[in-house]
Amino acid sequence: MTSVRGRLVLVLVLVAWLSVAVVGVVTDRLAQARVATFLRHARAMPGMNTMMREMMPSPEARLLGDVRRAIWVAAVIGLGVAAVAGTATARTITAPLQAFAVAAKRVGQGDLRHDVPVAGGDELAGVARAFNAMAADLRHTEETRRQLLADIAHELGTPLSVLQANVEGMLDGVVEATPERLASLHMQTQVLTRLVRDLRDLSLAQQGQLHLDRRPANLGGLVREVADVARPLAEEKGVALDVAAQALSVPADRDRIVQVLHNLLGNAIRYTERGGVVRLAARAVDGEVQVEVSDTGPGIPPEELPHIFDRFHRVDRSRSRATGGAGLGLAIVKHLVEAHGGRVWARSELGAGTTVGFALPAS
Repeated sequence: MTSVRGRLVLVLVLVAWLSVAVVGVVTDRLAQARVATFLRHARAMPGMNTMMREMMPSPEARLLGDVRRAIWVAAVIGLGVAAVAGTATARTITAPLQAFAVAAKRVGQGDLRHDVPVAGGDELAGVARAFNAMAADLRHTEETRRQLLADIAHELGTPLSVLQANVEGMLDGVVEATPERLASLHMQTQVLTRLVRDLRDLSLAQQGQLHLDRRPANLGGLVREVADVARPLAEEKGVALDVAAQALSVPADRDRIVQVLHNLLGNAIRYTERGGVVRLAARAVDGEVQVEVSDTGPGIPPEELPHIFDRFHRVDRSRSRATGGAGLGLAIVKHLVEAHGGRVWARSELGAGTTVGFALPAS
């Protein structure tokens, strides 16, 4: 028998038969010993042998025969019970395995909506829960992949459409190639370049293939450097920039940490209205270096906060790509920081502002 059910039934039957056989052999030996002992005592009694032969010829043979017949009857009954019980037990065990096989085949064919029933609290139920969790993870991954492809197509479509329409208009002589129009087209190419670069960095970081040139770096100095670069943009928008950074040394890729700081500071300035304040703080806490960027913007709804580090997630979807970005900045921040062995977090209060921070292991 090659099936699991058949093997289980065969094993149970063999075990039952061997059990009956062992009991039978032991019983047979004990019965023979008891009869022999009885006969020895009987010979010691005058006239007992003659009386027994007159009453029952070969009494020990009849007794042993009855014992052996009882053993064989018990063996046959035991085999029948074992076969029935084994079949029922095997069906109980193999039915979930067959359900696993069907579900695995459907998942392999792309049907990720199929789960297996979970019954009881034994090992098979644990396997069923693990299988369903795996199927749920695959569904989430597939939905994320589809959403990612749709988002990429959407993000690339807008600048490409603008470029195509303007270039075709210039070729047809309908649109004049003025410096202002060429500058606008150049800005669209920058949008495409930035999007492609961000997607490349994000993909490498997610796969663990992003090269990091780690060297001792003064994180406080990097914070002040990035703040000086962003200060003209903040002043143009009427946003005050407050920096409080200590001299802190961390083993890090300088360029990647500068990229993280630019993304965080750019987001904070973008979402802070005129007259608001953006604060940068860097300090050492419990063996790690922490950086926080706080703003006085509108804040983030509680239901949106857990998703701000997801790819292409934008809290304010009404913003254009020119002002709101593609929604990759914080996703890149998360992966770059985690590639350094660090962590990220965010907290926000509607109407009071948002704080996004990250921590790196101190050197």
